[in-house]
Amino acid sequence: MKKHLFMAIVLCHIVLTACQNTPKESTTTESIDTDTIIVDADQYLLMETSEGNITLKLYRETPLHRHNFMKLARRGYYDNQLFYRIQHKLAIQAGDPKSKGATRETPLGGNDVDYTIPEEIQPDKFIHKRGALAMASYYKMEKSSGGHFYIVTGFKYSDTKLFNAEDAYNKRLRKEVFDSITQTEPYGKQLKEYAKDTKRHMPKIREIKKAITAETDKVMAKRKQFHYSAEQRNLYKTTGGAADLDGYYTVFGEVIDGMDVVMKIENRAVNKDARPYEDVIIKSVREIEKPAEK
Repeated sequence: MKKHLFMAIVLCHIVLTACQNTPKESTTTESIDTDTIIVDADQYLLMETSEGNITLKLYRETPLHRHNFMKLARRGYYDNQLFYRIQHKLAIQAGDPKSKGATRETPLGGNDVDYTIPEEIQPDKFIHKRGALAMASYYKMEKSSGGHFYIVTGFKYSDTKLFNAEDAYNKRLRKEVFDSITQTEPYGKQLKEYAKDTKRHMPKIREIKKAITAETDKVMAKRKQFHYSAEQRNLYKTTGGAADLDGYYTVFGEVIDGMDVVMKIENRAVNKDARPYEDVIIKSVREIEKPAEK
């Protein structure tokens, strides 16, 4: 199954494996384990790479992802891994354990830990702004990869592109509601029965879908449409990011220092698989105290 990470901009799913490699599918979800990690606090990590250092802040409001990333960092999971995929004006991605010491012939992007994480998508708070830290996903909008992450580089948005991103997000929400109602009784049972002979039952199928649409309209009428705040809109217009990914993947942190290093990595030349010709190594990822304000 392809790991979808970004996906959105070109809907080239950068997520998880982000775009094209085929990783093994993970079927289990890991619960919070016994690692001692502060429950209600932001946490900070220093990522030392072959191109320089990147300081990351992990959000307290996304505890499952924060905890998981911190746990893997403590265990040295990311040490000596490569940024195996770079998509210009979108993001840089890592997380494949087999990238450690990989040769140029080693396929990357299809290896991961053996669990997934429930989504913690909160576009009202955390968006794919430039420097955002997010988790790739095998199941967009549902579960995140346990190990693959990406850092957003992106591009600056116009008002039109932002309106389009909002519209696309709201349409995804509507489709989720429509699909959910479709599975309820009696709709689900009836559609399953009529599917045995769609040609004969097409009029009835149309009636059922019309009824589901009406039910969907009622639900959506009670829901507030998603719109970027003035601050978020300004960030996308002046600093940039990847708004097309909002609502698909969980943003759980951000770069607070070393964005110049991220951009240096993003500017590397890549091959047809978006892998840089020259390896970019994550030497280590370690926990640090909250950096002093600059």
